[in-house]
Amino acid sequence: MSTPGRHCPLHYRTDPAALAGRTDVVAETVYVIGGMYGNTAALDAVLRLAAAEEEQGRPAPTLVFNGDFNWFNVDDQTFDRINTEVLRHVALQGNVEAELGSPDGEAGCGCAYPEWVDDATVARSNAIMQRLQGAATRAPGHAEAVSRLPRQIVADVGGVRTGIIHGDPESLAGWGLAVENMPAPGETPAVIADWFRRAQVDVFACSHTCLPFIQRFPVDGRARMVINNGSAGMPNFRGDRRGVVTRIGSTPCPEENRLYGAELNGVFCDAMAVPWASEAWDAWFRRTWPSGSPAAASYADRLQHGPMHGFRDAWRIDSGDVPA
Repeated sequence: MSTPGRHCPLHYRTDPAALAGRTDVVAETVYVIGGMYGNTAALDAVLRLAAAEEEQGRPAPTLVFNGDFNWFNVDDQTFDRINTEVLRHVALQGNVEAELGSPDGEAGCGCAYPEWVDDATVARSNAIMQRLQGAATRAPGHAEAVSRLPRQIVADVGGVRTGIIHGDPESLAGWGLAVENMPAPGETPAVIADWFRRAQVDVFACSHTCLPFIQRFPVDGRARMVINNGSAGMPNFRGDRRGVVTRIGSTPCPEENRLYGAELNGVFCDAMAVPWASEAWDAWFRRTWPSGSPAAASYADRLQHGPMHGFRDAWRIDSGDVPA
């Protein structure tokens, strides 16, 4: 049996066919915001980006938080701030929210970490979850609300159907759409083709695995796309502290925030930077998670310097300009 943190509960299973024939959101622009991780500075930055689009005469974006908006926010005030704001918008469960709303003792953090993640990281994530569950116990209204959230939806932007999920199409905590599992550009594994056919979508927008990328997949003579935003609330590239959200729009992404992207059937699918770096939030993190704590050990370096991941690792399109 797999251990807590690596175990994937049966109730995490999702069915890509459940996306077929449904439309939950119709909008001109959608932000898919995965992995906020309790970062209030990142949340504020996303809200500013959305407001700026309206101020510049673009359509107001629909904000879709596709899970793991909780993580570092273990104090009562920050837990309330994150959940109060997120629940004003469209929100989905991630594994973190699943373990806040209906904890499963065998799941641990619910991350279902693959074997390439070391045991110490898994143990620290389980410890973070235990502390976060304490905050949820003190806020039963939020815990109950996140327990009712859906796990996958379909957004229609300009006729392009996007399946918004957390992990992969078959599991809330699945790693099937992790960059580490992607084939060479231009190739389509049978399982990914099957997911697109069963879901009847053009795009899968996901998060969970914490490293962003974009890749096209030919399926039945049509281009499809996977875009993983990595994390909105943590850095995604070495030497770059910005978070990333996925922007799917009928209008182009504002150039000042666009990192990379591709057009699909006249709709713009882009990775958009979230400039959240904040001395005040850094100070809050150090107070809440001091040196030696599980979150500091796992995330302090990434929060300051980013992961060992570059734009060339994220850009997995078989043609076009490679981001610098």
